[in-house]
Amino acid sequence: MSHLPPQIPPFGLPEDIPETLPQQQFQLGDSVRWRQVPHPDFGRILGVIYTHSASCMAAGLHYLVLLDEQSPSRHITSYDFAFEEDIERLNQSSAV
Repeated sequence: MSHLPPQIPPFGLPEDIPETLPQQQFQLGDSVRWRQVPHPDFGRILGVIYTHSASCMAAGLHYLVLLDEQSPSRHITSYDFAFEEDIERLNQSSAV
């Protein structure tokens, strides 16, 4: 497996930032996986930002996830951003 240089996925700044940000569901270091996909990626939360996704232009909290070395997409990227509704917390035993 080749070593990929760390690259943070693209994001954009929202035009309007709300006065009150939503309460975070996940904390730094939490193990998570993407929900409702056949072969979900999984990893740990490294950061959280309020922004809009460069791919879908939807504003909200985005979690920066460091993909686990065993995660399906790790061969193409080390990191990914996720909306809260797209991920769920993992128990250590369910990561594989």
